[in-house]
Amino acid sequence: MSTATAQSVKKTPKKLTWLNIVGYGSGDLANNIGWRMMSMFLATYYIYMGIDPVTTANIFLFARFFQAVVYLLAGNYADRVKPNKNGKFRRLVVMFGVPMMVAIALMYTIPANAEMGVKVAWAIVTYLLYQLLGALGGVPYGALLGAMTQDQNERQRLSSARMVGGALFGLIVTFTLAPAINTVKDQAALAKLMLPIVCIFCLVGALIYVFLYKTTIEQIDVPTQPKVSFIDTLKAIVMNPALLILCFATGFYLIATCVGSIGPIIAKEVLANGADAGTLALITTIVTLINASIGVVASPFGPVIARHLGKKGGWYLGCALGIIGGVMFIFVSNVWLSLVGMALNAIGAQFCGNYVWGMEGDTVEYYEWKTGKRTDGAAMAGLSFFRQMFGALTSWLGPAILAFTGYKSGMNVAQDPTVAENLRLAAGLVPLIGFVISAAIMFFYPVTEKKFAQIKAELAERRAEAEA
Repeated sequence: MSTATAQSVKKTPKKLTWLNIVGYGSGDLANNIGWRMMSMFLATYYIYMGIDPVTTANIFLFARFFQAVVYLLAGNYADRVKPNKNGKFRRLVVMFGVPMMVAIALMYTIPANAEMGVKVAWAIVTYLLYQLLGALGGVPYGALLGAMTQDQNERQRLSSARMVGGALFGLIVTFTLAPAINTVKDQAALAKLMLPIVCIFCLVGALIYVFLYKTTIEQIDVPTQPKVSFIDTLKAIVMNPALLILCFATGFYLIATCVGSIGPIIAKEVLANGADAGTLALITTIVTLINASIGVVASPFGPVIARHLGKKGGWYLGCALGIIGGVMFIFVSNVWLSLVGMALNAIGAQFCGNYVWGMEGDTVEYYEWKTGKRTDGAAMAGLSFFRQMFGALTSWLGPAILAFTGYKSGMNVAQDPTVAENLRLAAGLVPLIGFVISAAIMFFYPVTEKKFAQIKAELAERRAEAEA
């Protein structure tokens, strides 16, 4: 056992306080200012600004692939940074999170009267800037969970807290942007609606990152690895089977969320097709509420389910709910029952998401148990890389579904009658397939609660022996 490993955990880690947990969870509220605005509104914003669905899909695909590679580099960078007396992950979150807020605001500043080439270039440059800063700040934020505690219950609380933080922002956008986005009449009005609200969100997000820095702690010391190369980072990912299984299972449940990016369009063309303006606004709000805010309801159940079924069992439950929701959306034409199907889909994804970050922390200990090396940054980078690769596919799928079904870009454009029927089938079938594959992959995940208890005990014994 190396000296670095022997020193990697302090002798008496403190129990986390409610402020530590809230502080960590608040970080994902700030993260979701970018993520939710991108996943819920950016595709609709681009298409309503006149960018066609195929171009929009390709922008998303290219930018997310770019961020996936940046995540690997960011993980290597995070492992090499030297901690100070206050740790290292928290200060990296603030260092990259605050400028990311500026990038988010810039994404919604496309000139309404500009030439199409200018609009596309503006969208590409600002979206790439957001993806770059999001990766550089996202890796240390994810790794911070493992650095705060090794206690399984506390890790699950932190994981659920970050899901609640993101869902809370979903509630905010549901009652600010969602009711209005399908009621504006032209591109200039859309730009006037979006930008002031986004700027306020971004200012609040920057302040939240400072709050996170002040309220979280890093007490599981990660040894500095100045000679960790990019190849070492790749090896730490490839040689960790638990991490790889988690990555692929996560990727396919993320595919199940692809319809969220075109939620306002599904609301208008499928669920409220031909309805009056009031009904359209109501349906759009409900769809946005389901996609963005279901976590407020679902996340608190994460620790309870994990105690009874384990995180793996909770994942299966989420996939089962998502499959049922997909079947309902395809075969039930009633508007309100279709919304129930969408809600089950969103709850299923939220249940899976509840366990991703706690399981990622478990895979770090699993790899250390197997190899004697602890690579928090590499594990987070690996998960983030796969999340972004599948996220690229997910972001592409939403606009691609529109293109495949014959949807025409622009605001208040008459659509072919077949668009609604095709959209309903695709919006139910694609998530259903994603959940089925995710559940099948998770079957092979090796770190159950019983196994982790064994790993934790053996690691503690090794450290005690090394210290002696």
